[in-house]
Amino acid sequence: MRTKYIAVAMMAILALPILSVRADDAENVFDIQAAALIFSPDSSVTYWLAKPQIGFPDSTMAIDEATLSLWASAQTIDTITYVSIKVYPILIDWDPENVSWTFPWTTPGGDFDDSHYAERSFAGLGTQAVEFDLTDLCARWADERLPYYGFLIGLSESSLVPVQFLNGPNGDGPFATLRIHYTTADLE
Repeated sequence: MRTKYIAVAMMAILALPILSVRADDAENVFDIQAAALIFSPDSSVTYWLAKPQIGFPDSTMAIDEATLSLWASAQTIDTITYVSIKVYPILIDWDPENVSWTFPWTTPGGDFDDSHYAERSFAGLGTQAVEFDLTDLCARWADERLPYYGFLIGLSESSLVPVQFLNGPNGDGPFATLRIHYTTADLE
């Protein structure tokens, strides 16, 4: 009897139309050569803005992992200190050549999503490589849960000292590098 049920189940499976899905793993690397800087009127707050040319949104892309890497130097000479840096998604379109603390924003300092962000903290002296997990943000950009207009980098209020971002450990690299590992699925 058992064989009969298996044969009937196999016939039912074979009667279904075949839908083939092809998945390809890929990685895109975006070297961000420079970031636009905006300063608060009293110069107490600085934000770095970047908008790499990424093909978002893309409904065929499943983000597996995304990281933003940059080099930071805590601006202190002799004290180990605490620094916390946040990366926020920007919510409206902007032009890197024409941006300020108040333009084109509806909120001074930029229109960004402060509920979906990546954060990285470190303690120490000197120059450090800092890596942010942007997997969730990139997934939201890819599937249009968030519009893609780049991102804003700023210090958290909990940071104890200012930070200088460097173009690589020796000053000869990009401002930052964004690596996006993803899988694409094409229905055939």
